[in-house]
Amino acid sequence: MQVGQPATTTLDLVYSKMDLGFGSANQVVGTQLANAALQAARAQEAAISSEISKYDSILNDATDTELEKLRNKRLAAMKAASIQKTHWLANGHGVYTRDMAGGQNSADVAKSFFDASAKSERLVVHFHRSTTRCCDAYHRALTQLAPKHIETRFVGINVEGCCDVRGGGSGAGAKFLVERLGITVMPTLLLVKDRQAIHHIRGFDELGPRGEEFIMTDLAFVLGTYDVLTRREDEMSLGGGGRGGVEVGGVGSMGGSNTMGGGGPSLSTLRMFGIGGSGGGGVRSGGYEDFDSDED
Repeated sequence: MQVGQPATTTLDLVYSKMDLGFGSANQVVGTQLANAALQAARAQEAAISSEISKYDSILNDATDTELEKLRNKRLAAMKAASIQKTHWLANGHGVYTRDMAGGQNSADVAKSFFDASAKSERLVVHFHRSTTRCCDAYHRALTQLAPKHIETRFVGINVEGCCDVRGGGSGAGAKFLVERLGITVMPTLLLVKDRQAIHHIRGFDELGPRGEEFIMTDLAFVLGTYDVLTRREDEMSLGGGGRGGVEVGGVGSMGGSNTMGGGGPSLSTLRMFGIGGSGGGGVRSGGYEDFDSDED
């Protein structure tokens, strides 16, 4: 290539090899048209190169500033997440508390329950008793879930002896909650979000065809459906497929008192959980029946 001559580009090669279809007599005209097209293409290519250079310059000038902004934003998010995690752990998250207030009187058990719901935006409460064998399935799964989902608090309430007319049993103090929250089947998971009781999982009817043999990720999937935990990647489906499973009964609503003696929760507090007021939305009573009990 001679000095001072423009470099041969891909465009030059393309146009030089084109058969323009003008025939030998008019090839001069065709060559002139080809040269004009080539010049136009070169001008367009130069304009694009100029734009790219302009944006490259802008990005290079802003790189340090933009990276610093992104870094500060990320640090702020990490700090907020750390503070939130510390708050959760201080309020009992990260572990499954199998019996949060067993053996205490009604006011104390209820107070523990309402305190937990006030401190934790998302709460899963397992109502269980030792003589109901299948409660162990939930004990096992909740123990596994708690450290994986510290955004949610997992607790249990022992209702052993709750319906004993003699008032005995370690769960006698839970009688108030059993009646007022409509706990009619053992085991039951009560799902609480933003201080509202949003759903009961009674027995294993929502955990797929494996029933009592469900695995932890099955339970995580169902709890995620009600937004009481944030699902992880391996918890995005119900392992057994479908939501058939075992049918359980014992669900019914009766009348009942809207007040409680002693120093228990106020009526306004109860109404937040849909267990105060009158009419069809009133409280439940009459205790519970077992899904599967060794006593039966």
